[in-house]
Amino acid sequence: VCISYILFPVLEKSEFKDESLYFRFYADEEMEGTSSKSKQLRNDFKLVENILGKSLLILPEEDDYGFDMEEKNKAIVVKSVRRGSSAEMAGLQMGRKIYSINEDLIFLRPFSEVEAILNQSFCSRRPLRLLVATKSKEIIKIPDCPEALCFQIRGAAPPYVHAVGRGSDAAAVGLHPGQCILKVNGNNATHGNYMEVLEHFTAYRTRQQEALGLYQWVYRTHEDAEEDRVQQAASTAYLNGSHPGSSKEDSSLEGAQTPQTTSSPLIIGEETPLISLTVDNTHLEHGVVYEYVSSAGIKSFVLEKIVEPKGCFNLTAKILEAFAAEDNHFVRNCKRLISLSSAVATMPQYEFRQICDTKLESISRRLTNYQEFADELKTKVSPAFKQAIMEPHSLNSMDFCPTNCHVNLMEVSYPKNTTSAGRSFSIRIGRKPSIIGLDPEQVGTLNPVSYTQHCITTMAAPSWRCLTLEDGDLDGSFGQQNGGTILEERGLSFLLKQEDREIQDSYLHLFNKLDIAVKEMKQYVIQINKLLSTITEPTEGGACEPPSTEETSPPSLGTEESDPDKAEHGGIKKVCFKVSEEDQEDSGHDTMSFRDSYSECNSNRDSVLSYTSVRSNSSYLGSDEMGSGDELPNDMRIPLDKQDKLHGCLEHLFNQVDAINALLKGPVITKAFEETKHFPMDHSLQEFKQKEETTVRCRNNIQASIQEDPWNLPLRIKNLVEIIQKHVEDGKNQLLLALLKCTDTELQLRRDSIFCQSLVAAICTFSEQLLAALNYRYNNNGEYEESSRDASRKWLEQIAATGVLLNYQSLLSPTVKEERTMLEDIQVTLTELDKVAFYFKQLDESLVANTHVFYHIEGSRQALKVIFYLDSYYFSKLPSRFQNGGSLKLHTVLFTKALESMEGQSQAAGSSLEELPQQINGISLEKVQQYYRKLRTFYLERSNLPTDSNTTAVKIDQLIRPINAMDELCRLMKSFINTKPTQSGYSSGNTSGAGLLPISSELCYRLGACQITMCGTGMQRSTLSVSLEQAAILARSHGLLPKCIMQATDIMRKQGPRVEISAKNLKVMDQMPQCAPR
Repeated sequence: VCISYILFPVLEKSEFKDESLYFRFYADEEMEGTSSKSKQLRNDFKLVENILGKSLLILPEEDDYGFDMEEKNKAIVVKSVRRGSSAEMAGLQMGRKIYSINEDLIFLRPFSEVEAILNQSFCSRRPLRLLVATKSKEIIKIPDCPEALCFQIRGAAPPYVHAVGRGSDAAAVGLHPGQCILKVNGNNATHGNYMEVLEHFTAYRTRQQEALGLYQWVYRTHEDAEEDRVQQAASTAYLNGSHPGSSKEDSSLEGAQTPQTTSSPLIIGEETPLISLTVDNTHLEHGVVYEYVSSAGIKSFVLEKIVEPKGCFNLTAKILEAFAAEDNHFVRNCKRLISLSSAVATMPQYEFRQICDTKLESISRRLTNYQEFADELKTKVSPAFKQAIMEPHSLNSMDFCPTNCHVNLMEVSYPKNTTSAGRSFSIRIGRKPSIIGLDPEQVGTLNPVSYTQHCITTMAAPSWRCLTLEDGDLDGSFGQQNGGTILEERGLSFLLKQEDREIQDSYLHLFNKLDIAVKEMKQYVIQINKLLSTITEPTEGGACEPPSTEETSPPSLGTEESDPDKAEHGGIKKVCFKVSEEDQEDSGHDTMSFRDSYSECNSNRDSVLSYTSVRSNSSYLGSDEMGSGDELPNDMRIPLDKQDKLHGCLEHLFNQVDAINALLKGPVITKAFEETKHFPMDHSLQEFKQKEETTVRCRNNIQASIQEDPWNLPLRIKNLVEIIQKHVEDGKNQLLLALLKCTDTELQLRRDSIFCQSLVAAICTFSEQLLAALNYRYNNNGEYEESSRDASRKWLEQIAATGVLLNYQSLLSPTVKEERTMLEDIQVTLTELDKVAFYFKQLDESLVANTHVFYHIEGSRQALKVIFYLDSYYFSKLPSRFQNGGSLKLHTVLFTKALESMEGQSQAAGSSLEELPQQINGISLEKVQQYYRKLRTFYLERSNLPTDSNTTAVKIDQLIRPINAMDELCRLMKSFINTKPTQSGYSSGNTSGAGLLPISSELCYRLGACQITMCGTGMQRSTLSVSLEQAAILARSHGLLPKCIMQATDIMRKQGPRVEISAKNLKVMDQMPQCAPR
């Protein structure tokens, strides 16, 4: 009927103009019990309100949150804000409408309930997360006081607010860090610098920097705060003659100044002139509120919003700084090595040297670029995201940032179907209510509400569209017809051969392994030193008791021996071994436990001579009276139990030496010598391997020293360590040269760009999901009626035990050349993300408003560390493993499916185009199944089944139902991936695999994955996919009727906040195939 155009199908009633010809079709079971059309329509998914706001984080203070609310025109608005309070610091202003408090949509509640919510939060001393109405641009009038400049401005084109004084007049009228200044007194300042803005203020013209110490500053970023702190400490130390206490005095002065400033209300005299600033607010959130009636008959509300990730540019800058530090270290080592090499004698040696020099120059240029790009990104403020650019361009700092990266948040709330009051708010009934004047009976009157937050990130697939800058000329990799461009049009998985990547990785792996092995060897030497120091502890007087292990510490050379007064008055120290009968028997301590007791020793690694230095003070042992062959007297021999422990430590040391020798004899080092045979070195591979014989002789000497000559034991251990270190250095030098030879510097630049884009998106997505869990708002198990609090705690425990799954979902089409290249690029990059580890630390104090987390990056490309700094409130909720310094492992997968049929392609072409996605999906499914097996083991092990049979049955049901569902999803995924093309074309195969994207999404969602959806531009296809995924989540977990799924998808797609992404990217067309579904 539809094909014959008798009926026209539409997705939304508004699309059909003639009401009388509009029909709706329902399944029979959905019509049971209904008698009228109007009753059925009450379940529709409806739009309630559009929101433009900003999220504020307000911390509790001694008496309250620092602001008051009132009801005005049926809206909850801010009545007043106390000067200098946390609320003012966050940017809360009088008269602003508040949409939500801690994910509760208070603008839909009576005012009395809103007050109760606020009081409950204060009883629990919880931070407030407010969504407050704001404007994209505002005019702020700042008093031009000649006494002091209460804000700082930096940057150019446009200048931005760097910091604002806490409790200052500027903060009171609405000037906040991060705002961009567009106009000053009506004059355009967008293309000017900060000096031109400050010149309008009398305080700057007359006193300039003198007033900067009068305020406690609130900064735009943590990096800005740290930089200013360092500069202020340096300038204060200089002015005070480097007095160490001056910095403390200055900071205490600032703290004392704050209460005086904050307590006074804002009073502007009539004669005080006002400077008008037109500012652009950043990090705005576009949101839409919907409502629907669930299958249980409960009215539910959905707040859907898109957020530009905070700190995106600073995060990219820190990754580039880590890469630059690694490159700098590599270049310095290579240059040092080349400078030490012998003269070039043959043509192959000359050619090899030329290759090395050329590559080092290229790496040095890259290093300089990374440092410049990092500096640029640190000061970039607006726009707070990277717009899509389709044309090739010269390399710049934005090429390392993800394109169109937006976090899509969906907050669902509805009344719980339980009558117990106050449970969802964690009310402490026992707390004294006198602080806030609230009766405990009144606190418990609110009906409990279920809150859940779902998070999916959309972005353009990481891409490389750069013209590389080489010797001042633009060597285009796109749009050129000369030789060599054919290769550049392919992706990294094609350009980087598998064996080349494996060889490079093996060199880096061995290089790092040797570093770690040498450090461990030095630790064993420290343990032996400490043991010897307990044996040779000097005593005063005659007989001495053997020192206990706990009280013994290595002798300090700097404090005891270098002090002449102590040497004179203390007399000559004697070394005395008084062996008692108890000492000669077994000490009762296990040898291994003794070794382990020193495993955390932080002694100085260079203290190998500590035993020798003590011995040199002995008049007897240091004299010539005792020959080396003489038998030692009884009181000079090492006790038997100490010998056992010494043998144990030496056994560890020798095992480590054997391990290092094995590494230096392996195939990787042989390959490195072969690759660098034309480089003029001081030794060949044969000579290098012969060095092991020297270490064997040293070991034999050490073994003999224990019985015959224990006094020379430290010296011989020192000799062994020096020989091993020299051997390792030679091996590392060879690896450095081999790495330099095999590294493609141009491809490395491209790999870094794709890697940065992927990692930044992953960190921002994980941060949002982590904060949702720490706020007890994350829930991927809602369909089994599990509370968000329980689901959040389980997810935190789960990732601590099994790591976190990152699910990248791609809608790229292999038939489009640029998108096939993107797919080949990201295929290689995502395997490198598994080498990244996340760590967590507590943030001592925050001088930045509305920031829950900030990041620090360290390490190398092979082992990058991302450190998340959280304030104490959130840090205390982390699993103990993370609080104690444990790392979080990443498991990255990519599922890809084009949205078009490949009908019309030849059989051979269709097969080859589908081969890459099939390969990617197959590898990813295997990784997901491995993660699922670990997860299933984790949950089965931690499920302590109760003794009661009925309770046990319920518990087993709670475990089995999710497991059965995931087993079924895995089976479906296998059927999609193993589908083969038919002989008549690819259309049937493509149709049968169309469910791969939603099924993989659901599987990874149930596994607690962080989800990132990608397409060519981050606009049409990815946003459509998210709308469909969110509608499916509402149906699966929150009772949205199945017949409303397509209606909800269509409304969210056309009227939801994601339409703003297209508005931000004008004139950018998505290369979405014409035959793809809209």
